[in-house]
Amino acid sequence: MSKTAAVTGATGFVGKHLIRELVTQGFKVKALTRRPQPEIPNIEWVEGDLDNLHALSQLVENTDVIFHLAGLIKAKTAEGFNRVNSQSVNTLIEILAKSPSQPHFILLSSLAARERNLSNYAQSKRRGEENLIENAVDLPWTILRPPGIYGPEDRETLKIFKAISARFAPLPGNSNNRASWIYAPDLVQAMIAVCENKDCFGQILDVDDGTTDGYSNQEMYDTAAEILNIKPFQIVIPKFFLNIAAHFNVLFSTLFGYTPMVTPEKVNELCYPDWICRGPHVMRLTEWRPKTDLKQGFKKTLKWYKKNNLL
Repeated sequence: MSKTAAVTGATGFVGKHLIRELVTQGFKVKALTRRPQPEIPNIEWVEGDLDNLHALSQLVENTDVIFHLAGLIKAKTAEGFNRVNSQSVNTLIEILAKSPSQPHFILLSSLAARERNLSNYAQSKRRGEENLIENAVDLPWTILRPPGIYGPEDRETLKIFKAISARFAPLPGNSNNRASWIYAPDLVQAMIAVCENKDCFGQILDVDDGTTDGYSNQEMYDTAAEILNIKPFQIVIPKFFLNIAAHFNVLFSTLFGYTPMVTPEKVNELCYPDWICRGPHVMRLTEWRPKTDLKQGFKKTLKWYKKNNLL
């Protein structure tokens, strides 16, 4: 009998990869969406958002696993981050407490949660984890902390390729700052490997591409430049100058009414020297192994950008 998975954040970057792979592996999928979506075999779209209790109840009813991916990476206030990244966890748990279903609750958090004092985003992701740990009671749960995620359909990594295509490689903070990365299709395979795996119950697990000590900023930009066969002008942008730009961006966002991505807190994250996965890892508790390193993943991602006329 096929399993049923509920997915929040199903229309986002990682969510699109996840629901496709779940269907490929024989799952029935119930996916939350704020807008009408085209019909896809074995996917039931549930219209609503994280504040719609009726939609959330319908989403989690008779499910075997919940993948909670929905989250904000930019918001105007700490309350904005908390509403989506932490309070939504409590809302789902409260709904499940009234349901006969006891699905495996898999929370896609972030490595940023490890450094909660860096930003409101990091704090909200950590609080989301704490809400799950403290309130899940008898509900089986697993928290995954990925680092930088990239791959086809990702618009953030596109900025790196566009900068290098313009022969410019801005290295934030320090060229030796290091970070782990993971290719999105590998990440969703890891998430499914964790699904209903009792060894993963009650665990906070890092997940990356398995590269020891990750990659430096320099290595990351050099890899993209090599694939594009371009030698860009490289410049390290000190945190001081990034902060000045971030403060102006926040000011302009107030004047013109948009939600800023680059803020002083985001600069703290960008310039943090150690985003390397070092905690208990998915590979220790499952048979999952990453298939894609940064160079291979960047090649596949660039191919998708070109196919879709984005670069």
